[in-house]
Order: sequence, then C-alpha cells, then structure tokens
Amino acid sequence: MSGAREERNIALVKKWQQTWNDAVDRMVDECYAPDCVVVNMMTGYTMHGREELRAIEHAMMQYDGTRRMEITRMVASGDQVAIEMDALWGGTRSKATVFLTFNEDGLIVKDNSYGQDPSGLSTPGTESFIGNPPAR
Repeated sequence: MSGAREERNIALVKKWQQTWNDAVDRMVDECYAPDCVVVNMMTGYTMHGREELRAIEHAMMQYDGTRRMEITRMVASGDQVAIEMDALWGGTRSKATVFLTFNEDGLIVKDNSYGQDPSGLSTPGTESFIGNPPAR
C-alpha cells in the first residue's frame, strides 16, 4: 500500500525521467537539491551539488545527445524510490538501477546509480574520464 509521499515521489521520478531524456538543465535545477550527492556506485565517482552534476550531464550529452531512459519498474517507500530501467546510448541498450532519496521539498538529495556508463565519463582511469572529483 502506498501513501501520499510515495505517490508524490513516483510522480517526481516520472518528471526526472522526462527531463533526463529531453532537458538536462531542467533535470538538474528542478529535480535535484542544491546540496545533492550523486554516486556512480559501480566506480565510486561522487558528485556534490548541482554544478558537479551539471558538468557531467553536459559532457554525457556531448558524448550522445540521443541517450534515452525507459523506466521498467519503480518501488517507492517513504522518501526513497528504487528504479529499474533500460538506458539507451548510441544504439546500445543496457540495464540500470537507481535509488533516489527525496527531501520534504520533493528534490533529490541522494542518487545512487548502478549501471554502465558507456561514455567513460564517470569511470576513473579511462581516457574520457571527466576529471578527478574535488578533495573532500
């Protein structure tokens, strides 16, 4: 049984998907909290705040501006939503899972993503890695 919070978060995930597909700057500004933490759980690459997220999203769009996300399943509980999806990059389809945590304002404060990054932008040690995260 889902409550109002879970229903709100499911609706917010649908907006997140639409903006990831079609309007990356809107996704960053409208879906993520200013102090969000985004982690590629496969590589450990961590972004702190909207501007670090925006930088990698812009680089990914340069790599493949036709990327798409198709959500196949969502499970919401409290302030978290688990999402299974297909990611389409350059004609290749891969599976991914994301755990999003929302604050009271409906903004993503934590994004733990599990999936391939075919661009290599969030994979330290690859030629196309966007750079080293700032020391924390």
